[in-house]
Amino acid sequence: MGQVAGSLVMPLRHFLKHTAAGRLALIPFRFALIALPYGLRQFASMLRWAFTSKEHYNHTYDLTDLNRQYLASYIAVISGHEVGETQNYMDELERDEGLRALLRERALASADRHNSDIEPRYGRRLGWYALVRATKPRVVVETGVDRGLGTAVIAAALRRNAKEGYSGLVYATDIVPTCGHLFAEPYKSYGRILLGDSVELLKKFPEQVDIFLHDSDHRPEYEWAEFLAIEPKLHPSSIVMSDNSQQTSKMFELAQRLGKSFLYFQDQPKDHWWPGDGIGAAFVPGLKTYFPTIK
Repeated sequence: MGQVAGSLVMPLRHFLKHTAAGRLALIPFRFALIALPYGLRQFASMLRWAFTSKEHYNHTYDLTDLNRQYLASYIAVISGHEVGETQNYMDELERDEGLRALLRERALASADRHNSDIEPRYGRRLGWYALVRATKPRVVVETGVDRGLGTAVIAAALRRNAKEGYSGLVYATDIVPTCGHLFAEPYKSYGRILLGDSVELLKKFPEQVDIFLHDSDHRPEYEWAEFLAIEPKLHPSSIVMSDNSQQTSKMFELAQRLGKSFLYFQDQPKDHWWPGDGIGAAFVPGLKTYFPTIK
């Protein structure tokens, strides 16, 4: 009996794996057993988000535990610092209850409270914080403020640096006069919001830039215009980053133009339907970047 069953299985397996008719016969099973369960899980996540979140753009989320480890390693590579150090800085941000309480308070008091979540979720901004804490930059430039979560996170890192004797400021650009409601004292003392078109503002920016972060208009032509505008303000050890680098290749092209290495990180949201975004970076490989020692 066993031999008969075996003799039937082999031709069936061959039929399903090695014939066009077998491929067609498997379509309903592949859909029902492989694709549909994944789609239903995604749909359930979307449904939960629709009722529990108020956001409709610029989604915030936590990272999976594994993805958070990968982010710490990513920041370690582009900064030249140890993974344990970048992990500690990320933990430091998550433990900062003073910042978290202020962000909640500002979100509740804002006109934006009906379309943004009150609980701050840092996501890949944990990496921004760790990079600033590790390298101790004097000047950080960020384009795109929106609610100001990223700007507040960078300023929080600069505030910690200042307490350790390393001063620095973040300059953040936006075209919306009401932007940055999350960016408040005591963190606001460590940054400036510059209102206007970022390309024009970058052309006139008077200082040398240690870290540049593009997070504004992600159209390829605008991203590239920002890069060309900031390029004369960069020095050989400057780190340039682009948020949402999954959308264009301009960060990769800038790294080639500057003669630097390029590295990409894709974030993985935890308990969220959004597929995630990514950070591209242009940096000097093998260099332990520590801006206070760089002239």
